[in-house]
Amino acid sequence: MNPPAFSREQIIFKLEAFCAYQERCVSEVRTKVERLGADESLSLEVIKHLKENRFLDEKRFVEAYVQGKLRIKKWGRQKIKAALFQKRIDAKLIQEGIYSCISDEEYQEVMVSLIERKNRELSSEKNPQIKKQKLMRFLLSRGFQYDEFSSLNLD
Repeated sequence: MNPPAFSREQIIFKLEAFCAYQERCVSEVRTKVERLGADESLSLEVIKHLKENRFLDEKRFVEAYVQGKLRIKKWGRQKIKAALFQKRIDAKLIQEGIYSCISDEEYQEVMVSLIERKNRELSSEKNPQIKKQKLMRFLLSRGFQYDEFSSLNLD
């Protein structure tokens, strides 16, 4: 294997800046370390250093990620869970983050605002059945579950 393109100190400095810019998870940091040319032992050492110096915190990452995806991207719980799972976050942390960071009131507000917006977009649709199907597909694609919006008036 080729020697790393950067020294240990340079890699640590680059990753401290990488983590300081925005919250990161371990899998993102591991990918970045590999791109910088570090081997497995150096990768583990750097991740340990970042955790000890509070540059890297999975719980903090999950909280920021959940809040951002709900408030900015307007994603439902299912889509947020799937995205966090893809980032190899522990299932227990995902559950805790989703249910501690999202209040039911805020979740409902996001869902209702999406329904209102999509209803305006679908105002030209004449057939009420097709309109309702399109709206339901839209909500499901955003990560909301059927039982979360089935009781709401989708018209």
